[in-house]
Amino acid sequence: MATDDLDASAPVVAWDREPLQPIDLAPLFGGHDTGRDRVVDAVRERCQETGFFSVRNTCVDSALLDEALTQARRFFDLPDESPIKRKVHNGMSPGGIGWGPMFQEPAYQPGTVAHMESFDVSPPVDWIGNLALAESLGIYPNVWPELDCFRPAIEGLYKAIRRLSDVLFEVFAQVLELPADYFRSRATTRAPSSMRLLHYPGNERPSRTSNVGIAAHTDFECFTVMIQTARGLELTDVNGRWREAPARPGEIVVILGDMLERLSNGAFKATGHRVGITGWQRYAVVLFNALDGDCQVAPLPNFVTPSRPAAYAPITQSAHIADEVARARARLQAHRDQGPAL
Repeated sequence: MATDDLDASAPVVAWDREPLQPIDLAPLFGGHDTGRDRVVDAVRERCQETGFFSVRNTCVDSALLDEALTQARRFFDLPDESPIKRKVHNGMSPGGIGWGPMFQEPAYQPGTVAHMESFDVSPPVDWIGNLALAESLGIYPNVWPELDCFRPAIEGLYKAIRRLSDVLFEVFAQVLELPADYFRSRATTRAPSSMRLLHYPGNERPSRTSNVGIAAHTDFECFTVMIQTARGLELTDVNGRWREAPARPGEIVVILGDMLERLSNGAFKATGHRVGITGWQRYAVVLFNALDGDCQVAPLPNFVTPSRPAAYAPITQSAHIADEVARARARLQAHRDQGPAL
C-alpha cells in the first residue's frame, strides 16, 4: 500500500479483542536455535493477518534505552534559539542529518503540517570506509550537540537497534522463503539505515499550521523498528483499517516498509502509519532498515506467477527514498505557498 493509497482521514477502529501480544524474541538471542521456527511462524502470521507486530526480550537493553530517551529529552527541552540546537540544524547537512525544527517535516499527505521536531542519526561514516563513498551511498556525517553524554547514549542505542534489525532481517528472509542469510549481502553496513529521535509536544488545539503529529505514510525501506513513550501511533492493518499501536513498557513495534511489499509482489503490505495531535507529550525512536542504496529491488520469483504478474518495476533503494522524499517536500512547499508562513 503506497502512501498515496492510504485513507488518511479514516478513524481508528477499536480492536475486536485484546491487542496483539508481543512476540518473544528470547530464542533468537539465547545462543541456540531452539524456538527459532516458532518466532518465524509468529512473524509470518502477523504479517499476513495483521500487517505489523511487536516484540519483547530483545538485545536492546532497557537501561540503554532509558538513557537515550533522557538525553533526547534534554536536547528537545532546549529552546529553538539555543546555540546548541542551531549548530546542529539539519539545513546545514546535505543529507538532512541533525535537528529538524517544528513544522519542517515533509508533508506525506497534501495540506498537512507536522507538529513535531526530530533529530536524525546516520550510520557512522567509518563503517563505510571514507566520506566520498559514504556520500555516494546516501550516508552523511553525523553532527552532535554539545551536550555531555548525548552522543554515546544515542550511538549506543543506534548500534543496539541495528543488532536487533540484523536478526529481524534473518527472520524476514525465512518469512519470504529465502535463505536466512539472503539479506546479509543486501542490507549491510553500507545501507542508509537512519534513526530518528522524535518529539511530539502536547497540543489539544490543532490548527491549520499544525494539523497532524505526522501525516499518514508508509516507510520507504524494508521495515521500521519503533519505540514510543506514550500512545499516539496509529497503524493500518492488512485491510487498510487504522488501529492504535500498543505502547506497553518493554515492547518494540515493527512495521513493514515499501521494499518488503515490492519484494513480496504485494503479498505483504507496507504498513501505513500516522500520529495525530495528542493532548500529551510523546517521544519516539524509529530506525528505518534499508537495503544498500544501490541494491535493485523487484518482486522475488517465488512471488510472481502467471495469475499474479510482477506489479512493481525494479528500482534501487536510494532512488525510491529520493523520489518519495522529493514528493513530500514539494507538498509541504505547496502548502506554505498557499497559506501564511509557519
